[in-house]
Amino acid sequence: MATATGIKFKKFGEEFSNRLSIEELNYALGYIEFGEEPLAFETLCDYICENDILITKNEYEQICIFNSLFNYPLERDVIIYLKGLIG
Repeated sequence: MATATGIKFKKFGEEFSNRLSIEELNYALGYIEFGEEPLAFETLCDYICENDILITKNEYEQICIFNSLFNYPLERDVIIYLKGLIG
């Protein structure tokens, strides 16, 4: 069962449907249904980095907020890499 934060994160993640494959998106967001929101978040961010997906400044800020809400699952290097993807 997804938490309120998990539901917000799922909506955020779905915004990448035109930039990530449906398989990647379903795999990442599928963890939410099992109460694994931090893992879903980390997986989505991994896919964004692996595919060098451009993100907006607002999306980057949202990622930083979710990172805080999920108790900082992303390492500093990943946050720095994501910042470099702002387009």
